[in-house]
Amino acid sequence: MTLVIILGLITIIAAFVQTRAFKRLYAYVERELRRPLNGYIPKVSVILPCKGLDPGFKNNIRLLLDQDYKCDGKPNFEVIFAVASTSDPAYKALEEIRKERSDLKTQMVVAGVNAQRAQKINNQLAALQIVDSQSEVIVFVDSDVIARRDFLRYLVSHLEDAGVGVTTGYRFYIPFKGDWPCLLRSMWNRMTAWEMASARFAFAWGGAMAIRKETFERAGVAASWQKAADDDLSLTTAVKRLGLQVRFIPQCLVVSDGDATIEEIVEWTNRQLILTKVYYPELWRRAINRALILKFWLIAVLLSAAHAVATGDQVSVAACLVGLTLLPVELWFLVKAQGLWRKVILANRIKGTNQEASSAALSAGADKNIELAFDKALLRSILMIPVAHLVLPWMTLYSLLTNRIKWRGVWYELRSSEETIVVSGGNA
Repeated sequence: MTLVIILGLITIIAAFVQTRAFKRLYAYVERELRRPLNGYIPKVSVILPCKGLDPGFKNNIRLLLDQDYKCDGKPNFEVIFAVASTSDPAYKALEEIRKERSDLKTQMVVAGVNAQRAQKINNQLAALQIVDSQSEVIVFVDSDVIARRDFLRYLVSHLEDAGVGVTTGYRFYIPFKGDWPCLLRSMWNRMTAWEMASARFAFAWGGAMAIRKETFERAGVAASWQKAADDDLSLTTAVKRLGLQVRFIPQCLVVSDGDATIEEIVEWTNRQLILTKVYYPELWRRAINRALILKFWLIAVLLSAAHAVATGDQVSVAACLVGLTLLPVELWFLVKAQGLWRKVILANRIKGTNQEASSAALSAGADKNIELAFDKALLRSILMIPVAHLVLPWMTLYSLLTNRIKWRGVWYELRSSEETIVVSGGNA
C-alpha cells in the first residue's frame, strides 16, 4: 500500500505541475492572438548574423526585407548583415540580395573571429557598432526565420509597454519525416514553450527578439556578451535584473524544419540545456527538477509492473495503474495543444507570408505542406509519449555532467557566464 501512495503522490505532483503550466500557456496565447496591433512604429535596426546557408536562405532574407513596417509610406527599418569572413557562402548570397533592394537601407559587416566568444555573438557585436543613431529599437533575428509580413510590427509593438524589456518569438519544429528522434525534439521543444507564458520563467529566443536600444545599453548586454557563448539567455537575465519583463509574441512563432539526424538532435538538445545551465540557472533547475520527478515516476511504475508480473501482487498492480494515469493526462495536453499551435501556425502563414517561399525555405526532402505534416505528427507523437518518458529526462539530466557544447561545427567550453573558450573549429 505504501508503494501505491508514493506513486500516487508522484503522479499527482507531475500532473499538477504540467496542468498548471499548460493552462497558463493556453490562456496566454488565446489572449495574445486577439490583441490588435497598436500604432507604435519606431525606427528599427534589424541585426542578422549569418554563418553558412540554411535551407531556403535567400527566400528567408527576402521575406525579412519585405516587411510591412513603414512610416509615412517608407520602410522605417534597416537591416545589418554580419558574417565572420567574405569566404562564408552567406556573404555572396547576401550581397546579391542587397543589390535587389536599393530602396531599403542594408549594411554588411565582416566581423572576423574571436576565440573568447561564440561566432554568432561576435557577429552581433560587430553589427552593433554601425547601428543607425536614429534607431530606437534593435531586433535580432536568425537566417532560418520565415517571417510573415507583419512580423516586425508585432515583435516591436509590445515594447510600447514600459514594463516590457524584450519581446520574443519562438521556434516550432515540425517533424516532416516523423522518425522518433525528430518527434522527440519536437515534443521537448513544445514543452519548453510552455514556460513562455510565465512572467518568472519566460526567456528571449535569439531567433527573433526585440529590445529598446536604451534598455539594451542600460542592461549592459554588450558587456555581458564580450566573453559569452549565448546571446538570448544572457540578454534575458540582464533585462530581468532591471525588473523588466520578457514577453512572448505568438504571432512571431516560427515554423522550423524538425528533421535531423540522431547526432544532430542530441547535439542540439545538449546545447540548449547547457546554455540554460550557465546563463539562466533558475530555468535550468526547473528543468532538472521536472526531469527528476518524471524519472522517479518512471522507475516506480517499472518496478511496480515488474513486481506485479513476477509475483501477481495486487498492490503492485494497483500501484502501476495509479502511475499510468499520468499518460491520459499528457495525451489530453498533446491533443489540446495541437489545436492551439495549429491555429497559431496557420494564422502566421496566412497573414502575409508567401506560402510558396515559406515551403521552399524548408529542406528539399521535406513535405511542402506544413499543415499536412503537422497533422500527421499528432498520432506519431501520441505513440511516442512512453518513449519520451524513457529518453527525455535522461537527456536533461546529462547537462549535469558537462559544460561543453558544439555549435555549427565549433566546440565551446563554457567555464562560466563570463568566460567562454573556443576549443576547436573556430576558424572563419
